[in-house]
Amino acid sequence: MSCGFEEDLTAYLDGELPPARRGEVEAHLGTCAGCRATHALLRNAVARLAELPAYEPSPATRRAVLAKLDALPVPWWQRLKVLLRPAVLVPSVGLAAALGVALLMAGPGPEAPDELADPAVMELAANLEVAEDFEVLGLDSAEDLEVVANLHELEVTP
Repeated sequence: MSCGFEEDLTAYLDGELPPARRGEVEAHLGTCAGCRATHALLRNAVARLAELPAYEPSPATRRAVLAKLDALPVPWWQRLKVLLRPAVLVPSVGLAAALGVALLMAGPGPEAPDELADPAVMELAANLEVAEDFEVLGLDSAEDLEVVANLHELEVTP
């Protein structure tokens, strides 16, 4: 059964429909056996639920349920919603803009030599001190550098 009135049956039973729609649902119930059966089931369920005693959970039960709710993983859309709040988004955009400006200002300018764009040249420049020590000591291989690096272990203490 699938007709346009099925979704309104609960609201009809609860008295929440506007008068015009309520009249349409009442007229439809006179002609649709499926909606009449669904309406009878809903009315019976509501009546049976009303007969149940009121339930007031104990404080321990309430705490246990709330703890389980807190332990549920946060869905991605709620995490995204938190990140898109103005209190988080505005400072983040400002920080990103400041970082972008700083990178533009600190990067090699248009008159900088082409060698600065090569990462290998920049790595060599960063390790220039090690390379200079290697040549000054007259060592032939990188293994000799390890010996030099561990020379302090050979020092004799008085």
